Amino acid sequence: MRRKKTQSISSVIKEVLKQQDLNKGLLESRAVNYWEKVLGGAVARATHRIYIKDGVLYVEMTSSVLRNELMMWKDKIIINLNQAIGDNIVKDIVFR
Repeated sequence: MRRKKTQSISSVIKEVLKQQDLNKGLLESRAVNYWEKVLGGAVARATHRIYIKDGVLYVEMTSSVLRNELMMWKDKIIINLNQAIGDNIVKDIVFR
């Protein structure tokens, strides 16, 4: 016999994460992990260190030329990262 109020496991997990306020950390880790997916391998190879804190993505670059190029595209990068993540997590990017 099937119950009327069944839910998929993924929806239950999402709800639990949201209730426990664990979802933010999960989405922030996605921002770091999706950096290469959104910007490509060449940019990822020039990225020395990347981390997120309070909605600000900090990216340390090995190339000053590439860093300046990415600064010009910062708004578009933020939009693309948030679309890949599925939520509005990244508010700003600081290139170093």
